[in-house]
Amino acid sequence: MILAHIKQSLRETFPVRASEWALALMLLNWSLILVLNPDLFSDGASYRPLAALMKQDTWALLCLVAGAGRLIFLAINGAWRRSPHLRALGAFIACLFWFQITVGFAQAGTWSTGLAVYPVLLLLDSYNVMRAVTDAAASDQRHQERARVGNRH
Repeated sequence: MILAHIKQSLRETFPVRASEWALALMLLNWSLILVLNPDLFSDGASYRPLAALMKQDTWALLCLVAGAGRLIFLAINGAWRRSPHLRALGAFIACLFWFQITVGFAQAGTWSTGLAVYPVLLLLDSYNVMRAVTDAAASDQRHQERARVGNRH
């Protein structure tokens, strides 16, 4: 039943949520790159501010959990009433990563290409948070209206 819902939901919502799927996958890919390049933080000057916050393997684990969790939230979207709230949470958590990566690259002072990309990812996911919160509010309103109608009968 849930697989049928996921298939239908994906067909219906992917076009309007493509950026959410892409950004979740990017965070998951970040984890993969950190695992495949264990010396990235120590060898790359742009990553030193991030290394000062946490070890590279910790970043990898957190990116894995956040990216995979967000993909799961997107897959179950609509199967439960609170799923837009989960989408908003997933996008918000991703914003924390994009923000910290952006700040880390800026602090490194290397003016790498990351400064051309990560601020845009942060802005895009900030927009996704707002869209998901709007969807969550609409979901809550529909639920409240159904409850009022149900109480009348």
